[in-house]
This record gives sequence, structure tokens and C-alpha cells, in this order.
Amino acid sequence: MALRLFEHPLSPYARKVKLVLYEKGVPFERVFVNPLLGREEPVFREFAAASPRLEVPCLVHDGFAVFDSRIQLDYIEECWPEPPALPASPRERARVRMLEEICDTQYEAVNWGLMEVGFFHRAEGAEAEALLGRAAGQLERLRDRLERELEPRQWLNGERFGRGDAAALPHVTGSALFGQPLEPARHPRLAAWVERCRARESVRREAGELAESLRRDLGGGPASPRMPLMRQYRDHRLEWMMRSGGVDVVLRGLRAGTIHFSEEL
Repeated sequence: MALRLFEHPLSPYARKVKLVLYEKGVPFERVFVNPLLGREEPVFREFAAASPRLEVPCLVHDGFAVFDSRIQLDYIEECWPEPPALPASPRERARVRMLEEICDTQYEAVNWGLMEVGFFHRAEGAEAEALLGRAAGQLERLRDRLERELEPRQWLNGERFGRGDAAALPHVTGSALFGQPLEPARHPRLAAWVERCRARESVRREAGELAESLRRDLGGGPASPRMPLMRQYRDHRLEWMMRSGGVDVVLRGLRAGTIHFSEEL
């Protein structure tokens, strides 16, 4: 197949790219990258050759590799412009791209923190409570922002489902997976938007693949309790943990060898 996507089912960036590809009807091959595989495994070697920073997703089109989900979406839009994933006007396109940036950095960092505490148990007791409290307050502000974005429109992308919705949906639904469900009474527009998204064929397909991959590849969940899984702390994730009271979490992980930073080119 000409188009391959190296991905992990829990990556919101990979999920975003898949949603856009499904909306456009572009056929592609999904290649699951298991972080527990040794680097000498054939699949991992192939992935590493295509993704110099060892980050998912990585898009390979006829041998040409593209890393970073936002660059990938730009590439997809230029190769397969119909149906468009971005609004028509420059201002609306800029609005969607800014919304995507907020979701890819601030929203992702909060969910990352929730996962580190709730699934990987990097903090316990008062330390965990402080981090979770910090995350809950930030989530409410992020949801408030998305609620305002939806006040004059049905979709975050504008008149139709598109890149803005694909960028936000994995983060919004991920918060519930990580123990912070959305409250419709406080964010009614956002809750209604989630339901509209879930009615779309592309979203149902991606959600089904996520559930199946969790059962098949990850034993039903992101990790077993206290699994010493190596996790990458890139830019916004590290910043969130450091400024939210998790300095000791990072230092413990570095000493234990279960936290690493981005690969150098």
C-alpha cells in the first residue's frame, strides 16, 4: 500500500491523523508500534528508519516519511484536498490551527499528567492529589474555551466536521478515559458536540479500532498497574509536570530509567 501510518492507539496525534484520513476516504495501512518491543524487532527498525525522533504518528507515502502530526495533516491536505479538512477563509483556518495547537500542547499535557498518576502510579498520596487537583482545574478552563468556540457554530472546524474537530476529540474524550468525565450541565455545547462527533462513521471506525487495539495489544488498558513503562517527556509534558508540583516525579523516573526525553536527530 502506498500510504502507511505508524501509530499507537493511545496517541491523540495518531488518532487525529486517522480521523482526517477516514473523513477524506484515503486508504492507508495502520502499523502498530508497540513501545514494549525491543529496538531490534523488524517493525521497530522500520519505524525508526522513518521517524528519526521515534515519535508516533509517522506517515510514509511511497517511501517519503513525514513526522509531526500537524505537518502530516498539511501534507494530507495538499495531496488529497477533497473534501477539505480546513475552512475556506484564512482567518478561520488560522483559528482552527490555533485551536489545534492548544489541544496538542496544553490539553495533551493535562491528560498526560492524569495518565501518569492514574495509570502509571508515578505519584501517590498527597503528591498525587495535588497533581490531580491541578489537572482538574486546568481541564475546566480548557473545556470553557472549547465551549465558547462552539457558541456560534456546530463544529469546532466551522460549518462542517474537519481538522479542528479531529484535533480536539481525542483529547476531550481522553480526559474521561483518564478519570475526568465531561459534565454536560457545565459544558452543554461541548457535550452535544461530542455526541455529534460520535455519530460520524469516521469517529465510530476509529473508536472501534481503539477498543480492539486496547484488548488485543494492551490487554484491555493502557498499562497494568505500576508497569515500569518507558515514557517520553517532550516539551509541554515536562513543563506541565514541573510547574504542577511534579518535579520529584520526573527525577524519580529519570533515576529509574522510565522517563526519557525526545530523541536527538
